[in-house]
Amino acid sequence: MSTAVFAGSFDPPTAGHLDVIEGALGIFDTLYVVVAMNPEKDGMFTVEERVAMLKAVNTYGDRMKIVTWKGLVTDFAREHNCSVLVRGIRNAAELPYESTMAYMNRRLDPSIKTVFFLYDAKHVDISSSLVRDLVSHGRLPDGIVPDGVAAVLKDILHARGQPLS
Repeated sequence: MSTAVFAGSFDPPTAGHLDVIEGALGIFDTLYVVVAMNPEKDGMFTVEERVAMLKAVNTYGDRMKIVTWKGLVTDFAREHNCSVLVRGIRNAAELPYESTMAYMNRRLDPSIKTVFFLYDAKHVDISSSLVRDLVSHGRLPDGIVPDGVAAVLKDILHARGQPLS
């Protein structure tokens, strides 16, 4: 059984993230979607909220395992018998950063390979930071986050007294 890891902050999950998840699950039997807990970053959404948003788009059942992790992704992969790290690339500008990370992960554990998935062209302008900026201004255009994420996100913001238009 082939198992891979897709790690990120997912603050919040975007339509591009879902592209990568769908692509990976088209190849791998199981995908761990790992919500990274970085103590140096304050997210707009709590780790629990990010997990809830990801669960809202999980149509794959047990094939898509949503977990949290504090530490190196290579350590997670090793502990969960995963030999592949999945990364998404929106455009060529991201390749230098992503390749540097892949080389470092290879240095940390040469048995773990990195596979890159290109986002669908209609999502190349979408990033979590852009979504956070739009949401902070009370906006959430259709199509930049999956429908399930949008519903959970709207509930979270409504509870905070920050409704979206």
